[in-house]
Amino acid sequence: MKIMVVIALLLFGFCSIVYSVEYFSAIDNNVTLFFEQIRLPIATELFLFISDIGSIKYALPICIGIAIFLLYKRKWLDVGLLFLLFFSVRQMNYFLKELFLRERPSYDAVYQATHYSFPSGHSMNSAAIYGFLCYLILSYFVRSNNQKVMTLTLTICLVMLIGVSRIYLGVHYLTDVLAGWSAGFIWLMLFITIKNIFDKKRGFYLKESFR
Repeated sequence: MKIMVVIALLLFGFCSIVYSVEYFSAIDNNVTLFFEQIRLPIATELFLFISDIGSIKYALPICIGIAIFLLYKRKWLDVGLLFLLFFSVRQMNYFLKELFLRERPSYDAVYQATHYSFPSGHSMNSAAIYGFLCYLILSYFVRSNNQKVMTLTLTICLVMLIGVSRIYLGVHYLTDVLAGWSAGFIWLMLFITIKNIFDKKRGFYLKESFR
């Protein structure tokens, strides 16, 4: 996992540097224009829905639903970490957008998105939030290895589709999405590390109390 975090950091740093370089800016533009040219009404409706899954109107109710079950199981720490991650990753994305101040693509977007473009908020938030939800589901809901592989695969596919939807809809560049995935993954690993530290300490204190 440490190697993956390093790779994510390098990818974010790379995207943050090269998006203003003419060669890579041309790639960004060409990718955006490619998706603009292949739009179909049914695909647009599908990607609008997928994009919405990465927004607060879907992510927050899903988190609340999982949190209710965790509260029933008395997993107070997990609920706290889930909502701390939910709101902190959104705030971090806002901070990064204000730091880089990249304008949105100026092409024929399906709708007009607000705020700055880099990094993609939907990509960053979904990578962190749905990634952490996946981690909790694997920890408490899923038992068999096949189910764990399927859950992880579906989560990765969902996060990737959310990112692709942002390019397809014309509201983000490729480097925005890559940077969003990278930053979201880093935030996810931070919270998983925090959870593991607390779990180990809690396990230690429980062990000591039974001596």
